[in-house]
Parts: sequence; structure tokens; C-alpha cells
Amino acid sequence: MADHPLTIPEVPIPYFFRALDWEQLVHDYPPAPRFFRTTYLTSPEAIRALQEARLPRALAHAYSVPFYRKRWDAVGVHPRDIRTLEDLRLLPTYRVDDIRRSVEEHPPFGDYQGVTPDDVQRGPLRLFTSGGTTGRPRPMFYSPWDRQVGAILRARAFYLAGFRPGDLVQNTMLYSLHNGAFIVDEALYHWCGCIPVTTSAGLVTRSRRQVEILREWGVRGLVGFHDFLMHLAETARELGYDPAKDFSLRAIASMGGQPRELERVWGCNVAENYGMHEVQVVAAECPAKAGMHLWLDAFVVEVVDLETGAPLPDGAVGSLVLTALYKTGAPVVRYDTRDTARILSRDRCACGSWLPRISSILGRADTMVKLRGINVWPEAVGEIVRRDPRVGGEYFCYVERREGRDEMVVLVERKAEVEESATLQRDLAEQLRTQLGVTILVEVCPPGGTQPFTRFGSESKPRRFEDRRHTRPE
Repeated sequence: MADHPLTIPEVPIPYFFRALDWEQLVHDYPPAPRFFRTTYLTSPEAIRALQEARLPRALAHAYSVPFYRKRWDAVGVHPRDIRTLEDLRLLPTYRVDDIRRSVEEHPPFGDYQGVTPDDVQRGPLRLFTSGGTTGRPRPMFYSPWDRQVGAILRARAFYLAGFRPGDLVQNTMLYSLHNGAFIVDEALYHWCGCIPVTTSAGLVTRSRRQVEILREWGVRGLVGFHDFLMHLAETARELGYDPAKDFSLRAIASMGGQPRELERVWGCNVAENYGMHEVQVVAAECPAKAGMHLWLDAFVVEVVDLETGAPLPDGAVGSLVLTALYKTGAPVVRYDTRDTARILSRDRCACGSWLPRISSILGRADTMVKLRGINVWPEAVGEIVRRDPRVGGEYFCYVERREGRDEMVVLVERKAEVEESATLQRDLAEQLRTQLGVTILVEVCPPGGTQPFTRFGSESKPRRFEDRRHTRPE
């Protein structure tokens, strides 16, 4: 036996509970319900003043990060040149391809992060990625401040949806390197007082078991992507349940798709919200159901022309460009998301808020295809084919060159009881031509036939589009 005990080197731990000024956090970014008594009801002039007060710090931090500094230096603009919200337009936008290029040129995490593992003594870090449905997943480090503000922003959306302390809320987001499931859990647990039921997607907890948990445990809230929530409703029917009557659900927080369709199917309140990996929730639907309110205490939101990048008037469809005012880790300044939407109104909402409202996301500019002069989004194609009762709900679009011109093809799953495909194919093609004004080719397949393309259940959200124009000869 050794004469002296083993000496364990002492290394300081950046304990999470010491990493934040919690009082400052909730003062700057009020969580629910206080947010809805304060900032939510603030005048447009006061909101603008708050944004312009927070903008200089966000820009200074971004300029300290090589990704931004080299881009801004290239156009001769310094943060001190930005004095108003309109001045932001002097700075160049960037897109997801720029982030991926940054990772390729500066592996493995790119030069856009703002924090690295070497900064951990300032506070513990989290590392997540995007979902990867539109390309290789994008890594991002999150500081404690960014993580908690992001969770507060998402929790606000959950409060609007109707989640309350003590509610069991089933989180169907896929647990993986993807950020989505974890930030939902943190928002529910840290900032809503809810009890997360972390079933994840069907790859982790089989859909039938998810339905059983919904019923047996009296789950009151449900979170997920529209497509998976519709799939759960269909699974419930297969098990002999009526989704609108046989469950204890009071509220659903959904991402993407058609919230009113989910309300009809599940028989409870559904509130849509919009966000993404880089910034968390940007906008959320209120009980008035007249669009999604923008969280303008945390963001500057622009709508720009899809081709020129010029600012668009309210009501015009364009790409959302985001600047996050709260980030201390990886900054986000003039990120051209390529998500298309429009400003619906800046008037005071029936709920009492002056925060502007945006539409649901109409599609991604990256997946928009121009056919014979008409802009077509895969999401619009999917919405039309899903209305046919003979269709199972799953679809996948691709575009390719045929005989010298671009053609879009939609692959549609028929329901199991539908044996004859030719009539369905003809009817869907006619519906698409009538409603979109251009021919879309239709291929009908049996149930499950689109899964190899959508990867439904194995990724956080299904893929709906592939551009094959550059992968096969004309």
C-alpha cells in the first residue's frame, strides 16, 4: 500500500449556476408571463428604441469574429457606421452556403462561432447542429446566455400555445446532434414549469407507443413538426382512437405546415411558431390566430427580394433576413434564411400587442422552382395533393431536366385501401395544373414509398425536395 494518497490535480469547473447573472437575464428578456404584461404590449416606438440600443453591442461582438470582420471590411463598413436599423442594409447578408464554406475552410467548426472550447472557463458550452435536411448539418457553440435567452424565447411561444405549469408536454422532436429537441426540453423545464415527456420521434419511441403515452399519462401538451403530429393522429386512428375526442390534449405547439388542419384533427388549440437552429424562436402565433408575432426585443427582421436582396414593402413575399440582438456566442447579423414569408400587419392585434405579425413560412427560396415563368414551392404542391382523401399524406418533390426544360415531379403515397393508381395520378395532376397554373408530373406509390427520399422518422423533419437538374444529363 502506498504511503501517500493519490494526488488528484485540481482543475476549476465553470459551474453552470455561476455562469449567468440570472436577474439581468430575466430583466433584459422577460420570460412568460411577465413578457406578456410588458414588452409584448410596448409601443412600436419603444420597441425600435430598444432594438437600436441593443444593436451596437451585437455588431461589436460580430466584428470581433473573423467570419464577419472580413466580410464587412471587404465592403468598407465598420460597426460605427451603423447608427439606425435602416443602416443595417449597409452590411452584406450571408446564407447557409457561406456557413458551410466557412466550415470547409476552417474545419471542424468554421470561423463564425464567436466562442470555442478554449473559452469554457467563461461558462460551460453546448454544441449542437442544424437538422441537415437542406445539406450538411451546421455546428454551433452556445454560450450559457445564448442558451437561456433562446429557451426563454421558445417558452414564450409555448405559453401563447397554452402550456401551463404542471402540464405533461410530449416532446416529439428527434434527439440527436440536432438542437431542436434539447431546446424544447430546456424551455419546458426551465421556463414553463411543465413536465417534459421526452418521447422524441418515431425512431426513438415507436409511434404506437407515443399514442399510448399520450392517452395513458393524460398528456396535455404536444410539441413537434406538423408532419409528424399528423402521422401520430393517423396512428391513433389505426389503434381505434378518435384524436379529437379520446385524449387529454389542451394545446399543441407546431412548427411548419397548417396549424388549422392540426386543430381540426386533434380537436384542441394549435399555435404555430417559427424559428431555427441558429437563433431559436423568432415568431409565434397568439390566440387571435392572425399571424405570428415577431420577438423584436431579440431580433431585427427584414423581408428582402429573393433575387436582388432589396427591402420589400409589407405584404410582399420575400426572404426573411435575421439579426439576433442577444447573442454572445455565435453572432447572427443579416442572415438571409431563404425562408419566404410576408409581413401581414403592423397594426395593433386583437390580443393587444403591437409586435408585427408575419405569415406562415411559404417555402424555402432554395427549393423554389420557376416553371414556365411561374414560381412553384414544393410545400404548395404538397398542400394541394394532401387534400385528396385517397392520399396518405406523405410526398416528395424533385426537379430535373427533361427534353430541354425543367420539370417538377411529385411522388405521392396512396392510402393502403386505394388499389387503382392511374385515376388518382390523373386527378392529382389536374388539380395541380388548375391551382398552380403549370403542369406538375405525378407519380403514385404505395404506403411508405416516399420514405427513402423523405427519411421520415429517421431525421428531425422530413425532406421534401431534391434538385436533380445537375445530376443527370438532359
